[in-house]
Amino acid sequence: MSRRTGGKELKTITINTMAYPVPPETVDKRSESITAEEDMHIVAVEHFIGVSGGGYPTDNGHILSKNPENPWVKWVDKGTGMEPTGGKGYFGYCGRDYYSEVNGVSDVCVYESFPSGYFLVKKGEKLYMHCYAANPTGKHVVFHHCVRLIYW
Repeated sequence: MSRRTGGKELKTITINTMAYPVPPETVDKRSESITAEEDMHIVAVEHFIGVSGGGYPTDNGHILSKNPENPWVKWVDKGTGMEPTGGKGYFGYCGRDYYSEVNGVSDVCVYESFPSGYFLVKKGEKLYMHCYAANPTGKHVVFHHCVRLIYW
């Protein structure tokens, strides 16, 4: 990571699943990606995680990486199956779980900055948003994951 931005103009790009239904008693592990059209020095991430009303017993989260492997495939047996523990090369984790909903938080919006530097995605490289959505209910629940990357 580098601390210098050199007075460069900040830009944004979004990775977005849009709203998608997850069938009853199903875990959905999808990934969305972008290909960098220029070197991207990511200095902050704005996260959004949404779930439809009544989805309170669900868990969902996302994490970013240049690695195409969705980490929740590996981490399925750890904790609730959504904690990123011990993996390298992943950043920008944001999650929402049952405890959030019980406390009145349905959707999550988070701003995450990198004050000590940036995460570099070189021109032509892919950046993935790996998602996890667990629906243990007996009905369809709609989830939504989105990140806005702020970079120079």
